Amino acid sequence: MIVDAVILAGGEGRRMDGRDKGLVELSGRPLIEWSLEGVQRQSTPVNHVLISANRNLPDYARYGFAVLRDVYPNHPGPMGGIHAAFLASPAKLMLVIPCDSPFLPADLLQQLRAAMESSKAQAAVAKTSDGRLYPTICLLSRSVLPSLVEHLSCGRLKMLDWLKSIGAVEVTFAKDSFPNLNTLDDLSGLANRLSGAEAIPVAGGLTHFNSAGDAHMVDVGAKAETHRVATAQGDIRMLPDTLRLIEDGTNKKGDVLGVARIAAIMAAKKTSDLIPLCHPLPLTKVNVDFQVDRMKSTVRCIVTCETYGKTGIEMEALTAVNVGLLTVYDMCKAVDKGMVMSDIRLLEKIGGKSGHWQASSDMFVI
Repeated sequence: MIVDAVILAGGEGRRMDGRDKGLVELSGRPLIEWSLEGVQRQSTPVNHVLISANRNLPDYARYGFAVLRDVYPNHPGPMGGIHAAFLASPAKLMLVIPCDSPFLPADLLQQLRAAMESSKAQAAVAKTSDGRLYPTICLLSRSVLPSLVEHLSCGRLKMLDWLKSIGAVEVTFAKDSFPNLNTLDDLSGLANRLSGAEAIPVAGGLTHFNSAGDAHMVDVGAKAETHRVATAQGDIRMLPDTLRLIEDGTNKKGDVLGVARIAAIMAAKKTSDLIPLCHPLPLTKVNVDFQVDRMKSTVRCIVTCETYGKTGIEMEALTAVNVGLLTVYDMCKAVDKGMVMSDIRLLEKIGGKSGHWQASSDMFVI
């Protein structure tokens, strides 16, 4: 049985100051990317992914999936996007998700489908344990299409009312499964939680300023030398055709990832020349890895640096990631000037007085 998914990004964004919600960024990534990732993580895979959008179609097309306009005029809302998806797809079942629900449970499709089959219903809709229903997170049988057309034709556009009319079964998920991102304030609040900004106290002040408030290089002379390790990563998003050039090795400038790897290693060695208050460190190891993700059309750069010294090596790892991604951009900019670098972050550090620190998995993989 063919099961497809449609991501609803065709709204007018009224509560987001009229912005195209799917392209609004959360932690440096457009919401549509988070939704695509949520579909990709499903324990039961879908056959095809469709994107419902009515603005900025080329921006959505960059991800390599079919982009569909509403057939009905005057922005009929989520039901219009679902209608367009069923017309474009042969699927017997359609998973529907909004572009502003970034952290979908991995078993969302599995649970919705199991509930539909056990109850012999035409539809299943998600709700959370506090009783809140999420009508735009649902699984629909193709058999609902005539009813959908009838409601659209009559201007009855309330999604929840329509789902109730077709006997949708409710499926309960954990309370915080679907963060509510209706406004820019909602988005900002979630971004702060992801970055840890709400939970990290500032203790002892900033060490790169002296008592007079002037910038200075921290004295590390009295510190003990320890084995220090830091790992950082970052992504660069590009057109699917650009990614194919990289994978096939047919880019005109040559081996993109090979050159980027050397650039990242060189950057780690030169970090103290680039960042004013960094101490020069004797690197004992720099490992650079690249991961290609065709679903998101991204290349991820992961760098681990090691030293035996008196201060941390986090900046060397972060600098290497940045320069590695910049080199990918430089190598490919002739064919794709719209590449976007994002999610550059420290993943882990080991050694020194503060010991072992590791980024919470909630900060970058949810």
